[in-house]
Amino acid sequence: MAINKVEFLKKLELFKNFNDKDLEEIAKYFHEKHYNKGDYLFFEEEAEPGIYILVDGLVKLLKETPDGKTIIVRLVFPKELFGWVEFGGRKPRYTYTAQAVLPSTVLYMSNQDFINLSMKYPQLALMITCDLSEKLLETYEVLKSIASGKVEERIAKLLIELGDKIGQETPEGYLVIEAPITRQDIAEMTGTTVETAIRIMSKWKKEGIIDAQRGRIVLKDLDYLEELAGY
Repeated sequence: MAINKVEFLKKLELFKNFNDKDLEEIAKYFHEKHYNKGDYLFFEEEAEPGIYILVDGLVKLLKETPDGKTIIVRLVFPKELFGWVEFGGRKPRYTYTAQAVLPSTVLYMSNQDFINLSMKYPQLALMITCDLSEKLLETYEVLKSIASGKVEERIAKLLIELGDKIGQETPEGYLVIEAPITRQDIAEMTGTTVETAIRIMSKWKKEGIIDAQRGRIVLKDLDYLEELAGY
């Protein structure tokens, strides 16, 4: 079933100040794409520039380090943007590969369509560029943090960030993260081994700091995690 692109765009902060007529025009630049679990949306070295908005599903953004390790630099949740744009053929320094973790639907706008859109809606183009640039800088910060700091600190930061993004608060004050995030994913997002991620998560579970089951992580002692993360 095709997406009602106008109704979907209305739900995004970037498009909240546009009327229906403008949104109908903007929606023409976006093309609906579907991916199965495990499909690659694009590869870092081969990717054509463009803008993606995740409609549903879950996407992970991957970066290969100089020593051949694969790191997840970001998980993309519905209504979030990813990708990049180029002006004058200049590619951003920090790009990545994108892979669907779940069956996923995106709205895609090519680089050329974005340039055309910017002629009609320069303010929107500026906001999109700023949003994408901020997220590319976050990619750099992830790579930088992996190169320094203790593993426990990095995992604590990751769990707090996930809790802030998609966590649901319980009456007890816990944060529940409902997402198909594996120990392998946690290892790849924090630049460590699966064995180390399992050891740390198991230790925290025994100490009552978290509870972890398949597809569900409960942050029970946020004060401890925030102190460990240096917040």
